[in-house]
Amino acid sequence: MGIIAAFMALVLGEGAAHARRSAKATRIRSLPDRQVMADSYVPALAAEGGRILWVGCREYTLDDYAALEALGGEVWTTDIDAGAARWGRPGRHRTGDICQADALFSDLTFDAVICNGVMGYGVDTPEQQQRALAALAAILRPGGRLLLGWNTDKIEDPVAAGLTAAHFAPASLGDRPTRVGFDTVTHVYDSLIRI
Repeated sequence: MGIIAAFMALVLGEGAAHARRSAKATRIRSLPDRQVMADSYVPALAAEGGRILWVGCREYTLDDYAALEALGGEVWTTDIDAGAARWGRPGRHRTGDICQADALFSDLTFDAVICNGVMGYGVDTPEQQQRALAALAAILRPGGRLLLGWNTDKIEDPVAAGLTAAHFAPASLGDRPTRVGFDTVTHVYDSLIRI
């Protein structure tokens, strides 16, 4: 908990700090890219079921886990920030570097991985991105899905740069094409399958 949130919780009670966080989460979830995630990608992945890894946990991702599990999926979460565990899936969260996902999850295989907003926010260089993609490929079953979300103002296009080509091929997901971009935000989704 940050200093301001801790102070608000102390002075105004825990509910005030939660309300402040919830307002931020509500604002983020109202962005067009987050709406596509909630309205298209999450239902499509939920329908496919299986074991799903969500990379990068924040308060605004909490609702997505339950939605993914509504049809019998099993969600696991990970984040490099140990403090983010509070937003992870209880009992199925591991703290670690996604560039080492193959070691972090050496005992598991996933049917789908959602890696959204991680590249350009810690996994910045093409070398780090290539290592992260190789590590994710190692824990994703052949034919499994990778939903990769990234921002055009943070990194170069990882697909155009060939960083995904060794392990992944483009494949549409649900009602969306292989790539979805937005006019009002810099976010891009690439839907891929493990080859």
